[in-house]
Amino acid sequence: MSHPSGTDEKLTVREVEVLRLIVNGLSTKQIAQSLAISFRTAAFHRTRIMEKLGISRVADLTHYAMQNGYAPMPSNGRAREREQALFEQVKVTELRYRKAMDDYGAFIQDRDTIGLSNPDGATGARRLRQAEEMAHKDYQAALIALKNFLFREIN
Repeated sequence: MSHPSGTDEKLTVREVEVLRLIVNGLSTKQIAQSLAISFRTAAFHRTRIMEKLGISRVADLTHYAMQNGYAPMPSNGRAREREQALFEQVKVTELRYRKAMDDYGAFIQDRDTIGLSNPDGATGARRLRQAEEMAHKDYQAALIALKNFLFREIN
């Protein structure tokens, strides 16, 4: 398996097993249970796979696995369009969520300078927190939609 940066670092048999479980939407805890290994070992495998492949997001890892034969590609054009739309939705909602977290985090850092001891006591703070929560829900929904689509395609 080729590394995106051009090096040729191969995944071990166990890492391929973990990769396939990730593609199927299993959490690290579920992977550990499925393979009868500790959570830390499963987390190590997951981290090592992502390091070897130079990938930092599960959506990109799933896409890589599909492109390289570790998960079947959708067979028709409509399914591919749907897949691409779902990947794009995940990317967009992730960016919104990151921005909402950054906005709320910046407010938290600045709260002392504006004299707030309870950051959620101000209307603006509540709005920022609510925006972060909504962005998180949207991101989670996009991930679940992608997982459900891919899982349906694999089975």
